[in-house]
Parts: sequence; structure tokens; C-alpha cells
Amino acid sequence: MNIEDLVNVNVTTLSKREERYMATAGAVFVITSDDIRRSGVRSIPDALRLAPGMQVTQTNANQFQIGIRGQTDFWTDLLLVMVDGRPIYNTTFSGVWWVAQNYPLEEIDRIEVVRGPGGAIWGSNAVNGVINIITKHAGKSQGLRVTAGAGTEEKGFGNIRYGASSGGLDYRLYAMRETRDGGLANVDSFGYPAGSDMPDFRRMKQQGFRLDWQASAATRVSLHGDAYQIHSGQFGYWMPNPTPLNFVEFSRSHNGYSGKNIVFRLENELMPGIDFKGQLFYDQYKVHTRIIREKKETVDADLQFDFSDVANQNISLGANLRGTRSRFDSTPQFQMPSRTTGLTSFFINDELSMFDGLFRIIGGVKVEKNSFTKWESQPSIRAIASDDDWAIWVAASKSARTPNEMENGLRWNRKASGCWTSPVTRVACLVRQTGDGNVRTEHVKTYEIGGRVRPTEKSLIEVSAFKIIYKGVPDTWQDRSLANPLIPQAIVPEYLRNVLNGKADGFEANFRLEASDSLTLKGSLTFLNQDYVDYPIADGETVWTVRSNLEQDPKVRFHVGSSWSPVRSLELDANLYFYGPFRDNNVTGHHRLDLRAAYKPSDELEISVVGQDMLKLKHVENESNSMQYATQQQQRWYVQATYSYD
Repeated sequence: MNIEDLVNVNVTTLSKREERYMATAGAVFVITSDDIRRSGVRSIPDALRLAPGMQVTQTNANQFQIGIRGQTDFWTDLLLVMVDGRPIYNTTFSGVWWVAQNYPLEEIDRIEVVRGPGGAIWGSNAVNGVINIITKHAGKSQGLRVTAGAGTEEKGFGNIRYGASSGGLDYRLYAMRETRDGGLANVDSFGYPAGSDMPDFRRMKQQGFRLDWQASAATRVSLHGDAYQIHSGQFGYWMPNPTPLNFVEFSRSHNGYSGKNIVFRLENELMPGIDFKGQLFYDQYKVHTRIIREKKETVDADLQFDFSDVANQNISLGANLRGTRSRFDSTPQFQMPSRTTGLTSFFINDELSMFDGLFRIIGGVKVEKNSFTKWESQPSIRAIASDDDWAIWVAASKSARTPNEMENGLRWNRKASGCWTSPVTRVACLVRQTGDGNVRTEHVKTYEIGGRVRPTEKSLIEVSAFKIIYKGVPDTWQDRSLANPLIPQAIVPEYLRNVLNGKADGFEANFRLEASDSLTLKGSLTFLNQDYVDYPIADGETVWTVRSNLEQDPKVRFHVGSSWSPVRSLELDANLYFYGPFRDNNVTGHHRLDLRAAYKPSDELEISVVGQDMLKLKHVENESNSMQYATQQQQRWYVQATYSYD
């Protein structure tokens, strides 16, 4: 996609209705289908590295930690992620099982990334950002396409798609499989010599369909669904008998993730200037690990009415109802109650246009209630002055991160950090983490300013700056007072509480330049500064909570890339990323270089060779977490062939 097409593409994630990219009043970035293809990435998380402001690190071969503007870890809970408007974040811990998020990359139309709050439109957990993975209309996926490849770590992968049309009905069918090898042992991998092969492999298969029907000139219908099965390995500790002086076992285990979803969407022009949009989906997933065993089912109904050109205003009204049923099978370490929860929300958004559209003010609010909260309001006000070649915008928002299921019923027996149980030392190695319903909603205020400009027809520059104020950040607090009845039993009690207030500020900048008809240059720079204080609890334990939150993200990240097509049949691409040090310098700053060369002997066939992490043979991207141990990511190569026939 060239710059002219990019600035005119219609995006929907910021306002939940179509608007031209150049005229959006927020920090929006679009990762196009061509960006994904030419980057050579093999997963959705790796594709997100292309966006400014994104923090993407890989803990091991099948686990990612992804966030925007801070507080990034495995349990990242300030980020809303969707596929075609269907939320995929998990209400158990308000995060995403990234190991289970897959789709044929060739069938993704674009990924819209909104840096900043989206609570006034999308509701709770859209605090620091929104990611919407938008798949292609079935009409854009006609004919047969087969993709297959293998490499040093990607042991084998492939997907097949077939699409066709009949009258006003377009459809697409696909199936995909993938086998990925594990990483290498780090120095802290108990029982595995440094550099030896680790068991964090992944085997995935997925299949799905999409139907798009133009029922009439005013009515569009879409139906799509997916089903997946994933088998992965991990190395970690296991406490089969979680008592204070029992030995901790370090072992390999196998995890299973499976799920299915189906989404029905209807769009209808009721009359000139009034449009209706409705979406109904069912989602089911199962997680079976040695620690956590859960089955979750969700039914969601979303309704929206758009009123256009009402006294120079565009008004949207909407409502959402969601029901979730969770069933847990307890393990010796992890216990949660099975239950049914619900969510109800309403929103209104009003855009006032003045001076023939040169200046616009957008205001909105969403009110929401779930099974653990009272009604929460999330207002937002934005203003933008824009023309075809420039835009300046400001925004102020209040958003909310609401309590999740783990904070209302969890009992998790965990190994104390750095502790090795021994009958001789008799040190308390058991931490009992409890979610007893005392976590309240975290409220966040965000102030933003930004702009974009086209100095020439072949260039685009975007900048944004922000300030965030967090009140009531949930985290863990250990009560080590002798008055606690668990202390004499050699058990350290750990509670989920609102224990922090915080601030963050920073900026993001990115550019795109078509240096010639055959060469495109692009890049981004991100700076993030964070500060937290322990409040309302302030003791020797919360000091460590403050420190861990400060070190979850690097201060500086950048990306530069080039795409060169010296002749029509040849493509050469390079992407260089830098991540500054974080985790109290336990994760050092590192560069990542990805290279791709592709040859098209005909219009139907493309053969590509991709090298990833080319600057080092192996490196660590993040630390171990409470779910799995970290492994070293290796330099890797793969070869891929794609055949298409209309």
C-alpha cells in the first residue's frame, strides 16, 4: 500500500465507525497486509513489532508479553485486543493467551493499533491501547492459495485457502498447521545446562471460514468462524503437595489450548443518514496446563445506530450485553470457583464538524457494569484540525480497568521467589496468593496531543505525546506481620490489592518515505518514562512492587525498515529493531535484525527466504514469570513458497 492509499484508508477502531486515516483524532497506526508480508514475520505478535509504541517481547518459543505505554508483562491488563471487533482478551486475568492467537497472515487485511485509551467506545480494559486485527472480506480472497515452508526453528508450516463467489455471496475456507521448535536454556533453567534444548515447542492446527453476503443495496451480512487446537511444552516448577516444607519439583510438562468461535454481523442502512450495525458472537476455549485448567464460554451481543449529518453532527449510540460461564478444575496449586458472570454497557459518541470539516470536536462516554463492579463511566473529549495533508489533534480521556475473576476468588499456591525448599534450612517457600474480592476499579486519566503531516506526496510523518495518571493500580501485597495466622505455619500470605498510584509520560514518532518507485523507508521511535508510588499501603513489601512496575518496559525503542524492489520479480526487505534494557537491567538492551528476499518467477508463485534475529546466535528477550521459565531465542531461517491461482 502506497502512502496515498494509506492516508485515505478507512479505519474503524478509534471511533467504531469508518473515518479516513489522515483525519483521525488519535494516535492510530495501520499495519497493512503488505507490511506483514514483506516483514517476513510468522506470527501476529511479531507483526505488532512494526507499530510504534508497542512493547513486544518473547519469553520463550510460545509465550509473548505485549503492551502499550507501560505495565507490560504476562498479565498485561490495560490492553484490549480484538479480531474483527470480537474481544479476545481473557476475563479470568484481563490479558491474552497469545499462544492461542493465530490466523493465516495472508488473509489479514490490516491491523489497526490505537495507542491511548478507547474506553469511551470499547469499555473497560481499553486503557492504554486497542488492537483490532481485521481479516479480509471474502471477496478479496478468491481462488486457491497454498503457502508452505520450513526452517531451522519453524520446523514446518503451511496453510491453504479457497474462495469463490455465487451471486452476491462471497466465501472463504482455510486450514493451517505449524510446528515450532523450543528455545535454549538460560543460566537460570534449573536442571538444564545453559544452551541446551528446552521443551517449549508448539504444534498448532486451525481451520475456519468466512461468508460475506450483499443481501441488498442497503444490507450486508457476514458470518465467520474458527476452530483451533494447540499442543505446547514448557519447563517450570510444580508443587504436587503444596505445604510449606515440601520439595518443589522442576519438570517439563505439556499444555493444551483449544477453542472455537462463530461471529454473525449485520449492517443495514435503515434510511438515508441512519445506519444499524449488529454483531453476535459465541466463543469457547479450553486451557489445560499442569497449573491451570479452565473452560470458558462467552456469548456477546453488540448493537449500534449511526446518525449522519444531523446539524453538522455524526452521532453513534450503542449497547453491549455479554454473558460468560467459566468452569475450573482445581489443581493442587491453583483453585478458582466456577461461575457465570455478566457485563452490560451503553455508549454515545458525538462528532461536531465546523468550518466545512476543517475543525471537529468529538465527545463521548461509555457506562458499564459487570458482576464485580458498580456502574463505571468512561468519558472522552477530542478535537482535531485537519486538511488533506496535515492534522493536529488533542484528547483527554478517563478510562477504567475493572476487577477480573482472579481478583475475586483465586487461591494460588506458589514458590517463593529465589527459594529452594530444604528440610535443613526450613525456610518458608510457600506463597499463598489470594484474590478475596478487595480489588477495586483502577481509574486512569490520559492527556494526549499529536499530529501528522505530508511534507510531500511521497512522505508521511506522525508524532504524539502523552501523560497518564494511574490511580489504584492492582498488584500483589505480602502481609508478613506476625499477626497473620499463616505466618506461624511457614506460609507467606499474598493478596491482590490496589497498592500503587503512578504516572507515565512519553512520545512516539514514526515516518514513511517513498524514496523512489522501488524503495520505501519507514521507522519509529518510542520514549516512555514511568513513576510509581506505593499507596495506600506503604511498607517493606510494596517497595518491591513499585520497583517491579518501574522495570516492566524499556524507556527507549526504535524501528527502521526498508522495502526495495530493484526489479518487478525481486523484493528485498530489512527491519532493524532496538529495545532498551529493562527488568532492572536483567534484560539487557538488544538489537534485532530481520531480513527477507523474495523472488516471483511468475504472477502465481512467490519464493522467499527469511532470516530473523540475525545479529546474535541467541539472546534473552524477557525474564521468567509465574507461568513459565524463559528461554533464549535463537537466530533462525526459513524458506517459504506461496502459490496462488484465481
